Amino acid sequence: MIAQPLEDYLKAQESTFLTPAANLAVVIDSHNVDHVILLLSQITYSRIPVVTDHGKFVGTISLTDILSYQIQHNLSAAELENMDIVHMVKRDGLTLGPGYTLTEVFHKLVDESFLPVLDAEGLLEGIIARKSILKATNALLHDFGQHYEMSPK
Repeated sequence: MIAQPLEDYLKAQESTFLTPAANLAVVIDSHNVDHVILLLSQITYSRIPVVTDHGKFVGTISLTDILSYQIQHNLSAAELENMDIVHMVKRDGLTLGPGYTLTEVFHKLVDESFLPVLDAEGLLEGIIARKSILKATNALLHDFGQHYEMSPK
């Protein structure tokens, strides 16, 4: 369990580590493979969220997922390019729900580069990237003493 003052300090920084869905590169589950490959090749992220056209979170997708699907199903590039991306989505990734705790964030970010944050209806609210939580933690380590008094027990 994270000490309450530390958790309070980090939670107050949520706006610095939670990237809202409106600011994310996402794909719709009905987009075709060509569109997604083009998007993934033009951005710096290796994996991005996939949502329905109503914003409900479906999973994530990467170029590796697409190539694995192509190989697994022995598809030519021509057969693959117009397929909907929904067939290739990684659905078993870790997510965060409403009221997530920082302990949960830290435990889950060990194995994921980012965590989708979902509301109670499963709509994508945003993501917490490992990089952004590390920046917030770095700020905590450098600034905590300016806001709290520390003394040994």
